[in-house]
Amino acid sequence: MCIFVTAMSLALFIASRLSLRSTTGKLPSGLVIAVTGIALSVIVMLISISVMMGFKQEIRHKIMGFDAQLTVSAHSGNADGRPSLVNIEEIRPSLEFLPSGASASLIIHQPAILKTPTSFTGAMVKGMDHDYDWKFIKENLVQGVVPDYSADSTLYHIVISTSLARDLSVKIGDKIDAFFLGDNAYRNRRLKIAGLYDTHFSEYDESYVFGTMPMLAALANLKENYGTQLEIYGLGSDSEIATCARHLSSNLMDDLYTGRTTTLYSVTDVHSTAALYFNWLSLLDTNVVVILSLMSLLTCLTLVSSLYILILRRVNMIGIIKALGAKDSLIRRSFVYLTMRILTMGLLIGNFVGIGIILLQESTGIIPLNPEAYYLDHVPMTLSLPALLILNAGIITVSFLVLIIPSAIITTIPPSRVIKYD
Repeated sequence: MCIFVTAMSLALFIASRLSLRSTTGKLPSGLVIAVTGIALSVIVMLISISVMMGFKQEIRHKIMGFDAQLTVSAHSGNADGRPSLVNIEEIRPSLEFLPSGASASLIIHQPAILKTPTSFTGAMVKGMDHDYDWKFIKENLVQGVVPDYSADSTLYHIVISTSLARDLSVKIGDKIDAFFLGDNAYRNRRLKIAGLYDTHFSEYDESYVFGTMPMLAALANLKENYGTQLEIYGLGSDSEIATCARHLSSNLMDDLYTGRTTTLYSVTDVHSTAALYFNWLSLLDTNVVVILSLMSLLTCLTLVSSLYILILRRVNMIGIIKALGAKDSLIRRSFVYLTMRILTMGLLIGNFVGIGIILLQESTGIIPLNPEAYYLDHVPMTLSLPALLILNAGIITVSFLVLIIPSAIITTIPPSRVIKYD
């Protein structure tokens, strides 16, 4: 063990004493290109990972702003075709296992036709109770306010998207006629636009109108504590969402079998209701893996080329050291460590530039995107310290292992022929 440490220390000492610069004091052009190539590879890998993480985080946040992490629906088999209703008091005991940060809100979905003197369109009006968290809508509010639904005067105030407002040619403060469908008839209500939101998620923006649950409950003659669905938010990771879905579904089935409830309740999680978008996001992982693989290959090839350049520049020295009795393994390690110095330079430059670009984009959003195609108006980037450390550690480890085999060329250099090599 002591001999191995001594040999390694000697190899490190030799590598540290060797200069990468030429007699003029400058890095040879080949090594400059190598450092530049490594730095560019690191920058591309850092940005790819940060964009992937930022994109998945932003899209996931938008999806879960519209679709609840867990949704409880009722199935009572009404023969008249009316939607089954969720009784929150009936299932409240089954929710006691949820984490302390989770929240459950009763909501009512009601399809409607929105009409103005010049235009009309269909939409889903979503009515929320007093427990609903309006944070997501407030984050994406571009004009107006979210009404204070605790006041009776705001009962018929709504928040619509900018795309719906554009289709209907309306603005803040305007009123529109809403025709609510149900029971083979319709009811007309005049609604006032209190706020406009824009999430750049066109499929949702063009479909959802947010209002108050008491208005929709009065239209459908629903009793208190009844709604079309129960939405659960505030859960953490995807695994926690899946675990809570299974647990809640099991609790509700047990209640049905024991006769505590007479309604069949189903539980769906957001990965089912928005499966199309999550499958799309999963493709990002594949793209990033391809980019990382290509950039890693480029880095390794660059380092191997640099190793050969360093060996050719010091053939005389290799012959002299061999003539003095140095083993091939010692010389190989010395040149591997010397090449790793080039890698270190590239890593430092690449990390500095890459992190700078990520932080700049995080704070300014200077690089734009087409929201109609990507659901975001700028390129999202997220700097993750664990990902940064793992990436750099992985590059160093893989590069060191890759250099071991090419360094075997040193064993083919005979001292008697290369001491006078020019």
